[in-house]
Amino acid sequence: MFIKLFQIKPLQQILKLRIIAFHYSVFMKKYFLLLIPFIFPVFIFAQKLEENKIDPMTNLLMKHTSWEKFTLGGEFNSYFRISQIDSSYFFDIRIILTDYKPLDIKSGQELVFTLSNAETVTLTNFKTTQSCKGCGAVALAGSNSPGIQVSYILNKEQLEKLRYNVLLTKEQYEKHKKKVIEHIKIDTNSGSIEHNLSEFSYLQIRKAIRLVKK
Repeated sequence: MFIKLFQIKPLQQILKLRIIAFHYSVFMKKYFLLLIPFIFPVFIFAQKLEENKIDPMTNLLMKHTSWEKFTLGGEFNSYFRISQIDSSYFFDIRIILTDYKPLDIKSGQELVFTLSNAETVTLTNFKTTQSCKGCGAVALAGSNSPGIQVSYILNKEQLEKLRYNVLLTKEQYEKHKKKVIEHIKIDTNSGSIEHNLSEFSYLQIRKAIRLVKK
């Protein structure tokens, strides 16, 4: 009799622990789902000014925002940052390529943003750049894939258009404020790379510009 009771109690304890563990896991899943709306924006908008200094060699002001996810999908997985060197501004982009063919973007070739009102903002490549293994990578993402990093000149007018979108009237802005920059096209030696942009991409650009030019 004593042996039977001794055998039953541990089984009851194991069963009780399993029930507690099950309810705890259900609770944690619900708790995590409730936190997602609060956690997600933190990751989206965790941009920062990674460099803000006077270069000791050139005595020029140097500013760079952190590299942030820009687009995802198809042949166009990319990261971007906004840079300032003295009084000049640049839109820097790193593209992870799915095609292993060499890619060149020549000096003077263009990147074109299309806005919601069909207006365009056209940037010019600063210098000729060739693709190479890992050149589009940020940390480990894309480190084993071919990629390319390109810097496009941003003049002050273009900077303000992307920052505030002054091309839109107040009524147009209210209508399109959740999706202002709609499309990007990058000219290369092998044709154009194009991608539709989401509200996420536009907000990333806007915040990065504000970090550099307050």
